[in-house]
Amino acid sequence: MDHTMGILMIGAACLLVLLVAAMRSKTQTFLNFILRAVLGLLLIYFVNSFLDGRGIPVHVGLGAVSLLVSGVLGAPGVLLLYGIGICAWLLG
Repeated sequence: MDHTMGILMIGAACLLVLLVAAMRSKTQTFLNFILRAVLGLLLIYFVNSFLDGRGIPVHVGLGAVSLLVSGVLGAPGVLLLYGIGICAWLLG
């Protein structure tokens, strides 16, 4: 799968999640969690692409743990994941 298709799939999933959250009219906290999680995963995707283009072997996976961390902590959580990745790379 090429990068363009991956970006389109992530964008479609984001819109679907936001649409479902808006239709159910849940609390503002739930909507904030979803928004932070989606934006965090997009940030991880683009930072991974940037680091890969520069040849830096530090990557954060797009999985359940990174979804939860970015949803709960937002952008500082994403930076924390990259900090852990950099420490593992330097010490490993």
